[in-house]
Amino acid sequence: MRKTQITENFTLEEIKSRDTGALLITDLLYHHMDKLQEMREEIGRIDINSGYRTPEHNKSVGGAENSMHLQFATDIRLVSLLELDRAHEVAEDLGFSGIGRYKTFLHLDCRKFIDRLPARWDRR
Repeated sequence: MRKTQITENFTLEEIKSRDTGALLITDLLYHHMDKLQEMREEIGRIDINSGYRTPEHNKSVGGAENSMHLQFATDIRLVSLLELDRAHEVAEDLGFSGIGRYKTFLHLDCRKFIDRLPARWDRR
């Protein structure tokens, strides 16, 4: 299968909903992925655990009812937990407006881009 680049280091296949392969192509998606690419250039390899989710997929993984994944967000993992701490700092500097810290991954979104209030949380 041919992969479709959305940025230099990320493909559409990485960010599609895992259940159906659906993806909402919006300005929010491009805005977010440009920021994620900037992060990649600063800190190195980033693996995407989750990107867009259909409502059914979001429900099946226990996502919040109005999760940003339903519009567009990414959960990322890095090689080490120390790199997650660094990624958190870089996400702040790049202006991600939704940042959630979990034990093994970091949630990132650009909710302010669609007029939602910024949010921070730590669920380690």
